[in-house]
Amino acid sequence: MARVRVKRKKGFINSLKTFKNRFSRAEVYSILAAWFLLSLAFTKILLGSGVPTLFLLIASMIALGTGFITHELMHKFTAQKFRYYAEFRIWLWGILLMLVTSLFGFIFAAPGATYFQPDPREQFMDPKGFIKRYGTISIAGPLINFVFGSVFLGLFYLFVFLSPVLISNTGLLYLALVITGVGGYINFYLCAFNMLPINPLDGYKVFVWNKKYWAALFVVSVAISALILFGYLPLLFTLQ
Repeated sequence: MARVRVKRKKGFINSLKTFKNRFSRAEVYSILAAWFLLSLAFTKILLGSGVPTLFLLIASMIALGTGFITHELMHKFTAQKFRYYAEFRIWLWGILLMLVTSLFGFIFAAPGATYFQPDPREQFMDPKGFIKRYGTISIAGPLINFVFGSVFLGLFYLFVFLSPVLISNTGLLYLALVITGVGGYINFYLCAFNMLPINPLDGYKVFVWNKKYWAALFVVSVAISALILFGYLPLLFTLQ
């Protein structure tokens, strides 16, 4: 008589344990440290917008909670999908360069990176597949920045549209505009920066893999970032 094997569904607690096991303690600390320092750097360059510093810090941490943390998680999970070992590592020189450049009004937004390690034989046994997998892993991070940037941008203009209705609580409305405005700007900036076709940035690997995908994401994110920066897509500039 054959035995029927019943496959048990993973419960929510087991799913959380599986998720937790994907990260080392050092990796979690590195991500949190990079997130906080990057938030400080963006707060510094946004001080000229006239928005209170505390609001800018809160908005930057929320924006980078989506824009930076999920960027690195997308790299990690996509790499793990291909059965690669992947881990975020903080880069001390990147942290230093980020903090120094923030003093001059722009940010070298690379406080660390997600390193992934495939089988070294892949690039010789399957060179086209190897380049495609590297490109797919690399584009995953900037792509999520583009998605979040679009969401924040849409929410900002939704709040602007609803402002006559929400005017009774101007404090919360103002904070919502700051968070969504900063969120839109930071996410498009991160997308544009990371898609620069310069090694070791993501854009270089995407460019090598698929120039059409690279051009589409890079050109659009740079264009939107420039429109925001020069006030043609008013975000923080409307809050002065």
